[in-house]
Amino acid sequence: MEILDFTNKMEKALAEYYGENAEVKVHKVFKNNGILLYGICVLEKGKNIAPTIYMNQFHEAYEEGESFGEIFQKVIRIMDENKVSKSLNVDFFMDYENVKKRLALRLVHMEKNRELLKEVPYQEFMDLALVCYCVMESEEIGSGAILIHKHHMTAWNINEEILFQDAFINSPRIEPSQIMKMGEMIKDILEETLAQEAQSLYGDEAEHMLPLMLEHMKREMEKVEIPMYVLTNNKRYYGAACIAYPYILEEIGELLQEDFYIIPSSVHEILFISAKECMDSDALNRIIEEVNWTQVEDEDWLSDHTYLYQREKKTLLSITTQ
Repeated sequence: MEILDFTNKMEKALAEYYGENAEVKVHKVFKNNGILLYGICVLEKGKNIAPTIYMNQFHEAYEEGESFGEIFQKVIRIMDENKVSKSLNVDFFMDYENVKKRLALRLVHMEKNRELLKEVPYQEFMDLALVCYCVMESEEIGSGAILIHKHHMTAWNINEEILFQDAFINSPRIEPSQIMKMGEMIKDILEETLAQEAQSLYGDEAEHMLPLMLEHMKREMEKVEIPMYVLTNNKRYYGAACIAYPYILEEIGELLQEDFYIIPSSVHEILFISAKECMDSDALNRIIEEVNWTQVEDEDWLSDHTYLYQREKKTLLSITTQ
């Protein structure tokens, strides 16, 4: 069964289950890098928002042999667990003076998002593209973001120059950049992993065992010096856009006191390393291609080659494999 047929079947089953108490809607959603997802939301009467449940993973489970009935029960449970308690006040989105204070930048690959970029304002950044989102925080939905489309600008009666001018001002405030050594980021990730492992292994004794595990990890990390830095934002989500923040490249140059390579790890973070530490850009590109192919989710993919920042010239170059 094709995914569209599966989604339509799920829509009919949900509509029958909820009856007149809710409206069931199917959405085609283009995510980053042209990935198409099929989503279903159940909009209760009197509410103007509802969580979207994507069918792609459920369709895969169905194709692998799980029964439709079992999947249907899972979807119902997820829908019920994520119901919103009340409608969302979206009046603020009608007034650009409110929206501009919440604008944030995201960095995506231009060619892989060519269809999406026909509908949204963007600015070129080398072979990449900067797009704008309105970051939302509310009791009803928690954290969220609305991609700014061209029809939004028409409704607000603004142009792209104004939109991006405000995004460049507000994005560093809303999602400030973070620069850290690669070892520090790995340490943070390992600390979270160790906390979960301690709880799994020691249960009630985890609180006493965790400090010992962390101390051992610290000693082992001190033995390894990784000459690489990470740039991301405070949320570590779509943090690659920080590379476009005003003066950030100059700041990194001051830190290293020399030219440096920029490695597009994913849409969530950028790695950079001194040019003296790694003179072979072709080798870097081969590593990036291999990691993208084996380790990075399709939706998180940013670029397949490195970039070089020349500190004295304040110039950013795209370095492709010869």
